[in-house]
Amino acid sequence: MPSAPKYDLEQATAILTAVAETLADEPWFAKGDWQCSVHNFPPPPAAPESVTLHLSKPHWFNEAHQGIHFETFLSPQQWRTGEIPVMLHILHTPLIPGTKIKRIKLSQPFVDHCYETVSTWPDYTFRTGKYGTQPFSCKIDFKLDNRSKLKSDLVREFSRMGQKLGPLMDKTLKDILGN
Repeated sequence: MPSAPKYDLEQATAILTAVAETLADEPWFAKGDWQCSVHNFPPPPAAPESVTLHLSKPHWFNEAHQGIHFETFLSPQQWRTGEIPVMLHILHTPLIPGTKIKRIKLSQPFVDHCYETVSTWPDYTFRTGKYGTQPFSCKIDFKLDNRSKLKSDLVREFSRMGQKLGPLMDKTLKDILGN
């Protein structure tokens, strides 16, 4: 059995950049005030180990990539296994930035409202501690020789999360922050 090709950060970046560009062309993207970033992880000055795509909104505290965002990433592990994760992160901090409000005050109502819907999506699973930083995720199978299918699958999942869950996150934030 042939071994997987050696991980190529430049190719991984090109794949996720193509996904980000396609998302930016979707009608719901501009209408919803979305933003998409493709960046290396870890951030400079460290040597990059992988490339990450974040889909978020300006008021989701994600300026430093630590806020609320839908995410995927390509690292040597995904390259080797042919499985790429898609997930939601609800803050990488214990408090909502600029407040004394604990993350769970945001994650619990959000997850409770979307749990039934997301549970019906194929291959999505909730973590045991579903109110934590990463409540749910799925894995998408891919083959490096069929990048167009990977792009299509990622665009489909990010579009679904953005359209179905974005408005709910906006409402939950508004209810909690009162603005």
